[in-house]
Amino acid sequence: MEAYVGIDIGRNFHAYSIVSPEGQSIASRRFLSDGESFQDFHEVLQGLDVVLIGMEATGHYWRNLFHLLRRHGYTCCVLNPVVTQYYRRMSLIRHKTDALDAECIARYLAANRPEGQELDPQAQEQLRVLARLQATVAEQITSTINRLHQLMDQSFPELTHHVPQLRSAKALSLLKRYPTATRITRARRLADLRYGQRGHHLGQEQAVRLKAATATTAGHAQSAADELMIRQVVEQILLLQKQEKELLTTMEELAQTVDSGLNHLLTIPGISIKSAAAIIGEVGNIEQFPTAKHLIGYVGCHPRFNSSGTKEGQAFMSKAGNKRLRRILWQCTIVANRHNPLVRAHYEAKLAEGKRKMVAIGHCMAKLVRIIWAIQTYNEPFDATGGTRLAAVRS
Repeated sequence: MEAYVGIDIGRNFHAYSIVSPEGQSIASRRFLSDGESFQDFHEVLQGLDVVLIGMEATGHYWRNLFHLLRRHGYTCCVLNPVVTQYYRRMSLIRHKTDALDAECIARYLAANRPEGQELDPQAQEQLRVLARLQATVAEQITSTINRLHQLMDQSFPELTHHVPQLRSAKALSLLKRYPTATRITRARRLADLRYGQRGHHLGQEQAVRLKAATATTAGHAQSAADELMIRQVVEQILLLQKQEKELLTTMEELAQTVDSGLNHLLTIPGISIKSAAAIIGEVGNIEQFPTAKHLIGYVGCHPRFNSSGTKEGQAFMSKAGNKRLRRILWQCTIVANRHNPLVRAHYEAKLAEGKRKMVAIGHCMAKLVRIIWAIQTYNEPFDATGGTRLAAVRS
């Protein structure tokens, strides 16, 4: 008997529902998310002609089950929760339980017959995970540096007049050894302080200026507890910076193995090695996007209109796609707007049409996505003059 299987994914257990091609319920049950329980589930499926198994992309909990099912030869697909949510509303299902969710997924499969899917290659998946971890570490670095600013505002607020960037190797090396104004005042060999990979010296001139600033500092936090807090925050920043550097190195190596178009992406003004590796990790196989518009929809930077009858609403960015990829590309667009001639020309054209600056940048973001799609699809480097392939994305 042909059957469609819907699975509601959970952390500790999963619920499954099996329906016929006509949508009639055959069986439903829950099983634990461990290997032994999966074998019991597999035995149930062996007595059926399973056409398709579907599940929602719920966090990371679905991945183990998906791999196990594919390893046993089942055709599987991962559904966007928004799709099943709308299908549930169309079916007038008012209650919400794990069993009903699984049955709704199974009936959706039987009614719409979506195609089976394959997961991205392991290296591709690892690159995506590393890129997201790097973004998290970068946020932690920013948060910790903000904390350091708060501490220094109370201990030695004049420091940033002489060393503006507290994230720099000079500032971190100084504060790790001399965390407060009092410690800097008492330092006997301040000029000999070394920092950076090349071992630069702080120098006598800057040491004199720093000591002069400590003599009249407005900072009051000079206790042993303040020293401990500043030292520990500095050590956290140094550790996070080391971790981010290791992540970026591994991302670059993986990106080279996953996609030969990495070097072509780097030819686009505004895209760094960090951004290029993250883009490759989030986009995956470019062949799954037949046109640039499909990739723009995946990013979620296409305009969304809201009008009815005689009421004309304003258009705004959809933001319905991959938010991580959209954040990366937004940052790239800001840089590209200054250094990429195609993007800059597009920005000025939108301003000439009367668009507001932020709206014009949104259009430039879509322009940058078109360029990325063309370069990855045709495997060509960026050409500011508009080569044969890139001419198609000039508009």
